[in-house]
Amino acid sequence: MPHCLLEHSANLLDAPDWTGLLREVNRTLADTGLFTAADIKSRVIRHETFVIGDGAPDQAFVTLNLQILGGRPDEVKAGLSEALLAVLKPAFPLTAGKMRLSLTVQISDLHRPSYRRQTSP
Repeated sequence: MPHCLLEHSANLLDAPDWTGLLREVNRTLADTGLFTAADIKSRVIRHETFVIGDGAPDQAFVTLNLQILGGRPDEVKAGLSEALLAVLKPAFPLTAGKMRLSLTVQISDLHRPSYRRQTSP
């Protein structure tokens, strides 16, 4: 915990270094002091099949869903969203310049009483 799911449409014009981008996301989260770097789990999911609005081909999306244990104030979540959006924005200049790019960050609460984790040595 936390879990970072970076999802994107397959029609992006940019080809960022996805591993590098995830490392920057993780670093940004760790730098807040709210999370331990070793506990952050990030991954990228590419969507080949998607429809945005009316399905026009000039529309693309990148969305980062950060899942964290519940209980943090809205102000903290808003700060995390802004910091992560600042990491994502520079990674997609071609798509943002030539297409209608929806770039979003969302914070979701994991249900603390039911969340379980097991690690091996």
